[in-house]
Amino acid sequence: MTSFFLLSACSEENNINYFPSPEAALEDLIQSEGIKGSIDLITTTDEIEILVIEQNENSYFVAELLEAKKGYTANRISANATMESGGSWELKTDSKHRYTIYFEKKQEDQNFYPLSNEHYYISLVEGHQITKEDSIARNSIKDIRVVKE
Repeated sequence: MTSFFLLSACSEENNINYFPSPEAALEDLIQSEGIKGSIDLITTTDEIEILVIEQNENSYFVAELLEAKKGYTANRISANATMESGGSWELKTDSKHRYTIYFEKKQEDQNFYPLSNEHYYISLVEGHQITKEDSIARNSIKDIRVVKE
């Protein structure tokens, strides 16, 4: 049974595609996922690069852009979420960091930043905090920029 898990972990690692540049990794993600909407790149206070992706109208998911010895890769770290007025969910990155991402239609708090498509404002909080009352207290967003409009 143990060898099965080890083989599974090794196979998963071998299925990761690495590219010579971040742009090439992003282009592969765009093509493989059929992304029609915008992509915003968040650099966290921990220097983790998170991609907030509008798959298509009202459908979003999150990926992580990673640099390794073999090159760059962009991996999905959440399922798609279809939203009409906002939402939040917990994330665990491939680099083992935990965050909670929040989407709001209106900027009611200075800790929320606009996405490039202007449909939502987002906040990224360290840890899994959906149930905590003071969850928006410390935003982990250091920088946010447009990768694809």
